[in-house]
Amino acid sequence: MNAKGRFLRLVLCLVSASLAGCVTAPRTPFTPLNQAAAAPPGFDHVRYAQDDPALRALLRQSIADAPGGTMNALAISGGGANGAYGAGLICGWSRTGQRPDFQIVTGVSTGALSAPFVFLGPGWDAQLRSAYLGNDIRHVLRKRGLFGLLTLGLYRRGPLKTLVEGYVTDELLREVAAENAKGRRLLVGTTNLDTEQLVIWDMGAIAAHGGPEARELFVQVLIASASVPGVFPPTMIRVEGAGRSFEEMHVDGETESAFFAVPQAILASKVLSVTPSGVHLYIVINGRLDSQLAVTSPSVLSVIGRTFDAENRASTRYLVISTVEFCQRTGCNLKVSTMPPTLTDDPLDFSAAHLQSLFDAGYALMSSGKAWRDGNP
Repeated sequence: MNAKGRFLRLVLCLVSASLAGCVTAPRTPFTPLNQAAAAPPGFDHVRYAQDDPALRALLRQSIADAPGGTMNALAISGGGANGAYGAGLICGWSRTGQRPDFQIVTGVSTGALSAPFVFLGPGWDAQLRSAYLGNDIRHVLRKRGLFGLLTLGLYRRGPLKTLVEGYVTDELLREVAAENAKGRRLLVGTTNLDTEQLVIWDMGAIAAHGGPEARELFVQVLIASASVPGVFPPTMIRVEGAGRSFEEMHVDGETESAFFAVPQAILASKVLSVTPSGVHLYIVINGRLDSQLAVTSPSVLSVIGRTFDAENRASTRYLVISTVEFCQRTGCNLKVSTMPPTLTDDPLDFSAAHLQSLFDAGYALMSSGKAWRDGNP
């Protein structure tokens, strides 16, 4: 990450420590009993904690119902501006004529923003391309100025909200609901800071609810999944549980997991009730996994910035390796794509030139047949 990104991360750490008591907003208290029963008003069975047995049952049923016993699933990681790489990869995949139909598409953070387009198929590639190469995303980081140090986010939520609301149209919701009715699943991850858990939202079930409430919640979840803590304010989602109405605080899904492909409880399982041997799992990592050599400046800013970078990269590598081991153990066919070392890994660079270079690189790799690697990349 460049100096700008490292500086931002340093500011987030130091400011959060020094101003912890300066920014407070009253919240309705709630108990573990309230949280356990909580759901957005009018929406039942649209989300799951990652360790929820109901989520595992949903995924097992998807495998069991796969036509011909074969299922294609796609997981798209976080990565901020690096999401342009994944968008180019997907569009290039359509161009080859070999892009499969996915029974399940999942996304966290920037992967959540692209997941609805990918879920709906090649006919939505123009919208996917526009989401990363259009004008709105170039201005998504709009600073608050010095006042930002006294708020819950250094950047304004407005531009991100405008971006998401612009493409979550009634048509998109109708088509997501129609595909959901066929048994396909669009899943998006957020992090519930109150429970410190990854929450998986069934976006198809939300869309199927219909009405303005469905659009509002759909947009809220996407914004929450892309709201990096400290960069953007958290998203407060109204819920009801055990007779109490309160708000949960949700942030970037990547806070808990770089991507969502296999629930943790299943990753650790040695015996499965449904074998995933007929599953073809594709994972798009919007970032680089290789260690990057650079002479670290002997300053607090550089040391903290490099520490964060190393920690995040190691966490993603560990999750990839765990998924590889699971697939080797169960017979699930796995392919992984990551940004090559020739690309600049800077999640905060939303300049037109950087986004275009990432998109073109993903498109070219897929067109050349070099995008995927089997197993551990």
